[in-house]
Amino acid sequence: MPPSTVLATGAVWTSSESLTIPSTDILSFVFANLDQYDNDKPIFIDAADPTNSISARRAFHVTRRLIKGLKDLGLQEGDCVCVHAFNNIWYPLIWLAIIGSGACVSGTNPACNASELVRHFRLTKPKFIFAQGHCIQGVMQAASACHIPVSNIFVVDLPKQTPPVDGCRTWWTLLVNGENDWSGPSDDDDDASVNERIAVYSMTSGTTGLPKAAMIPHRSIVTQSTLLERQFDARSYEPSQLICLPVFHAFALPLALVLPLRLGIQTYFLPRFVLQDFLQAVDTHEITDTPLVPPIIAALNQLPHAQRHLLRSLRYVICAGAPMPASVQTEVYKVLSKSAVVAQCWGTTEAGWHTLFDWNVKDTSGSVGRLLPNVQMRLVDVGGVNVGQDGQLGEALIKSPTLFTGYLGNPDKTRDAFDSDGFYRTGDRVSVLDDKVFYEGRIKEVMKVKGWQVAPQELETVLMKHPQISDVAVVGITRDDGLGLPETLPCAYVVRAPVAFAAESSGDAVAGEVGRNSPLTAKAVQQLVAAKLISYKRLTGGVVFVKQIPRSATGKILRHRLSEMELDVPNGVEAAPADTEQYPV
Repeated sequence: MPPSTVLATGAVWTSSESLTIPSTDILSFVFANLDQYDNDKPIFIDAADPTNSISARRAFHVTRRLIKGLKDLGLQEGDCVCVHAFNNIWYPLIWLAIIGSGACVSGTNPACNASELVRHFRLTKPKFIFAQGHCIQGVMQAASACHIPVSNIFVVDLPKQTPPVDGCRTWWTLLVNGENDWSGPSDDDDDASVNERIAVYSMTSGTTGLPKAAMIPHRSIVTQSTLLERQFDARSYEPSQLICLPVFHAFALPLALVLPLRLGIQTYFLPRFVLQDFLQAVDTHEITDTPLVPPIIAALNQLPHAQRHLLRSLRYVICAGAPMPASVQTEVYKVLSKSAVVAQCWGTTEAGWHTLFDWNVKDTSGSVGRLLPNVQMRLVDVGGVNVGQDGQLGEALIKSPTLFTGYLGNPDKTRDAFDSDGFYRTGDRVSVLDDKVFYEGRIKEVMKVKGWQVAPQELETVLMKHPQISDVAVVGITRDDGLGLPETLPCAYVVRAPVAFAAESSGDAVAGEVGRNSPLTAKAVQQLVAAKLISYKRLTGGVVFVKQIPRSATGKILRHRLSEMELDVPNGVEAAPADTEQYPV
């Protein structure tokens, strides 16, 4: 019988299933099963050049050699090492070696500029930095500002014989002095104490403010990976993964960095998502599994019919990072093969994965799944009172072995993150209906319009059903109500779909829609919302057409940056008043 989400005593939702979690460190967990599969088959594979690959046997020895090199340089327990790189086949080994040295690893987005890196380095204080060659100038500028010696920067994508770059070293120099085992329990430690050591500084998305560094212990990553492992064990086919999302992010991390070696899963890497590269990789390597984010799913929905066959091998697509409207999920089933499953899941940087459906459940309700084993959830209203009624919205509070230990250097934020019973306040609006969890957006994003609460995601879900809209974000803008008081009005930032796709789309007529080949107007967008929702949810703050919606690497809308986006107003289409102020910031 499949696990279900049940309401236990004390208004706590939990899974009907519980699993035993190994009490061990990450590397012991990762390499525990090497005797159960062919150690010479490729595990980490370059999707663009599959001859460039790493077997489990090679991964084991290179990781140990890198641990030796780092320890010889003086890396100690509690130190931090930053990895500033796009996805590549060496990333998992560098990540494992840093953790195996007793240090903690912090991955940064390689698209960050020097000033953003300075902020990150000042927070995490890395002793060493691994960086890709084309990112090296920004890294060197930031390192200089933070007094990190240039000799402590290692370039990871240069040939072995390449001379140093402006004083930096190639990472190959760390592999020449033999091997060293990883830092597990010593005679003075027990498994539990090692399990609680910090392994990763994981940066929060910064959707409403500056990113924070969540301190993630070994326990959290081992637990998440154990909960996901049984999903792979239950497959009726042999999976092969394609990773195009940032591997340092909480969503992709266990899938890309832990489970491939743990289970012998062949995993192909793309540096980042580029649509044509993605399509070619799926087709060429007959990929079965891939984690994606909603904007990528929306892009797949716009594929012309002539290209959709390239995705025929996909069997299981996991989607997270941001809300995905049920209409988008339903539409992608028309693109993929009949055997494919597209499953939403829900999680947080601070507490990892919370929900998921079993791998063979084809759900189109818009649910993000059922609570994973060992996860407890409370829902509370704005007054902190428990919500126990089926279908009732509340802020989700999570308690699980996957929880982080706090925010680095920020005891006040750490204290505020937990309630008195040790539940983590996610800030997410969630409901449970018929044992399935539904994610309804962020608490901080809810607007007060004429005294009523309005969730941006509700309006975005309605707007995404329009065939001429490819992406959208709704925010509240403030302006004088004529009586000297500020009022909040919903405003939509809209990205038009390509004309060819809009003309090709099929389905029922959409209220407020202009001709499918006519330019989409602000009036049509406003009429669509007016026809579907109550009056106070109408787009009285206007409609702004933009070239793109700013999103984080995992698809979360960066609402505070919407006003910076390039406008798309070829026909003088109405926009929100220029003197309005964005909300929230």
